[in-house]
Amino acid sequence: MVTRSKAVRLFASLAVAAAILVPTAVQAGAELPAKPCPPPPCAVAPAPAKQYQWWHMVLFYPVNRVLDLIDIGRLSIGVGPGFGFNLRATELAEVGVGCYETTRFGMKGRVLPVYEENIDEAGVAFLGFVNGCLQRDPTEIGADLHIGVIGAQIAGSLAEAADFVAGFLLIDLQGDDLGPNPWD
Repeated sequence: MVTRSKAVRLFASLAVAAAILVPTAVQAGAELPAKPCPPPPCAVAPAPAKQYQWWHMVLFYPVNRVLDLIDIGRLSIGVGPGFGFNLRATELAEVGVGCYETTRFGMKGRVLPVYEENIDEAGVAFLGFVNGCLQRDPTEIGADLHIGVIGAQIAGSLAEAADFVAGFLLIDLQGDDLGPNPWD
């Protein structure tokens, strides 16, 4: 005799099997539509590349040099719970541990002066070998310290410094300059 719980289990198993097998069987025996599907609507032709005048480049030049200079450094104070420290001389020599969630006040390149930061890392890096998890700009030299509810960061990026210097020759290594680029 089949008990009520066995019947419920059997019904549930049949329902699951039907849900899996019926759509597959229907699709397997289905025929192709009588008429082929209509072609997709014609794609809109791309807009012609914007043509800049030489004086556009002259106007953007000082703005881009200032922005590239701002990109180099990072200096901020953080408020929020946690602890941590990180010392780094690029990704080739780095040590740190940290677990904090802060609201930062200061500069981080082109990021607005107030931003959120969540850090959860621990590790040591030596000559490119990383043991643990350290997430920083690989060319950055700097230090972070966070104790209790307050912390500070100071750092500079070698890649951004190279971009700043190359920018004087209208070479944009980071691809972040505004306006026209004479090399495009």
